[in-house]
Amino acid sequence: MGYFYNHLATLSVGAFAAVLTGLWPYFVDFAPILNFTFMVVVPITWFLTLMCWLSQKSTDYMHKQAPEDTNSKKKV
Repeated sequence: MGYFYNHLATLSVGAFAAVLTGLWPYFVDFAPILNFTFMVVVPITWFLTLMCWLSQKSTDYMHKQAPEDTNSKKKV
């Protein structure tokens, strides 16, 4: 299935969103344009994290391997 059950994109975008969210309070009073930039970028990165997670869950669901039905197999 891959590293982190193929959620590597979700984890990397989520880590980036968490870092931006953590840095936001430090840069609020630095420059007004940075406050506006963080107000735009932070919700977008969390939205991208959610979309990465949903798309991976959908892909996992659509390509799920069907379990073998051992009861219907006849042993010869």
